Amino acid sequence: MVDFTVSRETFNNFLGSFGKDLGDLVIKVTTEGIVAAVGQQTHYIRRKVDCGTGQTGNIYVSDIPKLKSFIATAKSADMTINQSAKTGTLHIQGDKASLQLPTSSYIKSQEMVGLMERLIRQSEESMWQKWANLSLNYHARVTAESLKPATGFKKVLGDKYSCKTEFDPQGQELVIRGGKSATGKMFVRAPLSGIASPEITARSAFDKWLPELLSNLPNGELNLYTGDETVLVLEQPSTHFLMVIMDQEYEED
Repeated sequence: MVDFTVSRETFNNFLGSFGKDLGDLVIKVTTEGIVAAVGQQTHYIRRKVDCGTGQTGNIYVSDIPKLKSFIATAKSADMTINQSAKTGTLHIQGDKASLQLPTSSYIKSQEMVGLMERLIRQSEESMWQKWANLSLNYHARVTAESLKPATGFKKVLGDKYSCKTEFDPQGQELVIRGGKSATGKMFVRAPLSGIASPEITARSAFDKWLPELLSNLPNGELNLYTGDETVLVLEQPSTHFLMVIMDQEYEED
């Protein structure tokens, strides 16, 4: 039976780092802790935390909202999670309360994980100089705290807006712009350090999923990799966090 024990707060933060719309998840239990990834057409997120583990393997969660609700109401400091098989009942045990959840054989959040991880391996082998056949030669460091103000775009601009990024080596900043001239624009300027890139500005376009995803970043400094009209990659090696945000076709305002 695959199992692990983790603090309630750590587990809650772990599950919350994959986005508010997450419905299901596969958690890989290793000898060091737990790791999980989600992949969609818009993004990929991977997160790992250290915790106590027993038997290694995969744990399949079909109802993340219900699991998070249980974690929020449980009073125990630690939780033990176990499962005997892919479609076996998921058991979550606190000090005095427990939850049992049925499991489906289909986990939607894993649809694009395999493809994304093949592309990530290729990019890692190139030292993040390429994404598929596209150049990824704009590298820098940035803090999550300087990017997260972009999560306010929806409150200011409404539900229908798109985003653009500008990696400006001369100004040493990443500019995130939401909206259009006709309806209003909002800007966030994140300082960059350790820049390694060409001297000209690189531009990429995204939909509203960009600021929504930035709310899931762990605090602290991140490695940033991007290029002209391509993906945005944010990595924090110390926490094994990785996020790849897919771009869309760039059109001038």
